[in-house]
Amino acid sequence: MELMDELIDAFLFRSEEMSSVLNVKTGEILIDAPDHLTGEPGIDWDDEEATEDLVIIPQITTSEAYDLMFMFAKEQDPNVAGKLFDALDGRNPFRRFKDKVIMFGIEEKWYEYEKQYAKERILKWLGSLGLSYS
Repeated sequence: MELMDELIDAFLFRSEEMSSVLNVKTGEILIDAPDHLTGEPGIDWDDEEATEDLVIIPQITTSEAYDLMFMFAKEQDPNVAGKLFDALDGRNPFRRFKDKVIMFGIEEKWYEYEKQYAKERILKWLGSLGLSYS
């Protein structure tokens, strides 16, 4: 898997207990999680020497993910858009949205849309760190 694909996956993965970390020198992506989840100690962020090349990869927020689904729905034909908007209104909007996307056969289109958004956000984030991706 290419580094950009790994960065996109890390960005789209939402977890309060785990985070993905990029080693800016090696390009390696690490997972930082409490030892009760992995059985191994997490990253010791107090060890400045060991962590000087590490940066936490941002994760998409719940509200940002919801807004992304809304933007995607707006770009669909009116019948499909209406059903997607209905799915976003009420309980379990993420599950209901995905179910509708599958039902309408636009799952691949949705994943490409989501991936493109994530790539743009990752490139912007890398730029804010003074890094580039080629």
